[in-house]
Amino acid sequence: MPVIVLLRHGLSSANTAGILAGRAPGVSLTDEGVNALEATLRMLPQRRFSRLLHSPLHRCEQTAEFAQRAAEFDSVEVSEDIIELDYGDWTGRSLKELAAEPLWKTVLERASQARFPGGESLAEAAERAVSRVRSLVVELAQEEQREKEQREKDSPPRWGMLVSHGDIIKAIIADALNMPLDDFQRIGVAPGSFTVIDYSGTRPVLTAMSVTAAGLADSGAPGGGGLR
Repeated sequence: MPVIVLLRHGLSSANTAGILAGRAPGVSLTDEGVNALEATLRMLPQRRFSRLLHSPLHRCEQTAEFAQRAAEFDSVEVSEDIIELDYGDWTGRSLKELAAEPLWKTVLERASQARFPGGESLAEAAERAVSRVRSLVVELAQEEQREKEQREKDSPPRWGMLVSHGDIIKAIIADALNMPLDDFQRIGVAPGSFTVIDYSGTRPVLTAMSVTAAGLADSGAPGGGGLR
């Protein structure tokens, strides 16, 4: 059964500026982000993947390109289901400024009830991302079964990788842990980090989370994690 690696895009210009980039254009990886990402990708627990899915936003396209230099992928595709949240009117605003908004407390404490003005809700974003992961797990399991039948012996587990964004990855982790979305802010995933979820048993098992070669001091949080 499949194993899924969730790779957050590397440190971006918006991360270092403290801006909620959302789906705004023109957000790229920084030089520091590239260096840290390359070091982290050398730590991947697998070098051969069946599938690579990535968000269409530029910072994830860049991250996916670096992933393809570090590992082999049978197929690569863009997935709108794992694109960043549509933050609507919050897009492009500073996190410091947004922290003063009444909605901010809802985002932190009751995420399932949070809808961004002019954008989507956290629950909607979580649903689309989690649904894509579940369908990917089924697809990979079916591929594995077909290969097993053809070769008449067990085949190795299929691995998939998703390159996405912080809140999207946190929502996927929360689902794997059977954690209510309201608690997903207890999870931190660093820019450029990878997380591994094993779907081979009766329930998902989180085997590694927010792995980075080195913490990113600019984030102000251990391991480079945080809401950004």
